[in-house]
Amino acid sequence: MSRLKIAVIGAGLIGKKHIELVACNSDCELAAICDENSTVREIARQYNTRFYPNIEHLLAEQNLDGAIIAAPTTLHASLAITCAERGVHLLIEKPIASTLAEAEQIIQSAERYGIRVLVGHHRRHNAMVQKAQAIVSSGELGKLVAVSAMFTLYKPDDYFYVRWRREPGGGPILINLIHDLDNLRFICGEIESVYAAASSRVREFQVEDTAALTLQFENGAVGTVLVSDTVPAPWSYEMTTGENSVYPNYPQDCYHFMGTRGSFAFPSMTLWQYPASVTPGWHQPLLQQRIEVRRNDALVSQLEHFCRVIRGEKPIVSAQEGARTLAATLAASESAKCAVPIVISEMR
Repeated sequence: MSRLKIAVIGAGLIGKKHIELVACNSDCELAAICDENSTVREIARQYNTRFYPNIEHLLAEQNLDGAIIAAPTTLHASLAITCAERGVHLLIEKPIASTLAEAEQIIQSAERYGIRVLVGHHRRHNAMVQKAQAIVSSGELGKLVAVSAMFTLYKPDDYFYVRWRREPGGGPILINLIHDLDNLRFICGEIESVYAAASSRVREFQVEDTAALTLQFENGAVGTVLVSDTVPAPWSYEMTTGENSVYPNYPQDCYHFMGTRGSFAFPSMTLWQYPASVTPGWHQPLLQQRIEVRRNDALVSQLEHFCRVIRGEKPIVSAQEGARTLAATLAASESAKCAVPIVISEMR
């Protein structure tokens, strides 16, 4: 089986990681790197691949099997449509686009030109996340009643030296919470509505530093999500899972799933239930069971899946799925502005 020719478009932080992974994968080859920043030419030289300053030049010279779009979100739609017109299958970094209208343009272009799109919500490829989804969907917890999630940590002051991170759209709702909302959609089911309150009281930037959400799921479960990037705390996916080695790892949980027959804590993978031999009640002791899961590198697994998507496999996170997660995230921002619940199906 021939190796797939894949280009990486955008060589920022996540783009550089994609470049490294593609170069190391035996099922594909790094056909090119595309970035408007000419200094990226040196990165291309290090990987012995071609450099292109624009997408038109790249597609004119290269016959690609796939491309990874890791450019700024505002460019996702135009880049994706240009690639789709040339029949290039896509992995698009999250969020799929800046707006729902742009996301719909990507979906329509993919359908028109017959290409497959995988959206880079890479945490769905984490074996622990997949196991959590299997436990909740299997009915092991009974009927899902409630979920509680937290993203709380402290971003250093120099993180905000980049101007756009201090402005609307650069806060933890759109940058970080989108990951957690995608996880909750995957594990618990579709989110029906969001009611949010946000604050910028600590840093006093134009963008929020803290937000609290109430979620209503279509299956009747309710949820709460607390997000803040201005508190010294370990309760976040980043700090608790050990998925990314750049963050210190703490033996804490960031998600709790509660059902009528049991509860489950993530990522400690702890299942809480009453013994079958007793009548359930608060005076009875709960059994605690740790679920073992083999760890994996979610980004490596995502790239392996993308190669299979190029060859015809159905994407785990399709363009439509990416658009639904974007809708839930934008609903949180809109609700925080308007101080009213937002029904996601009514988002335009």
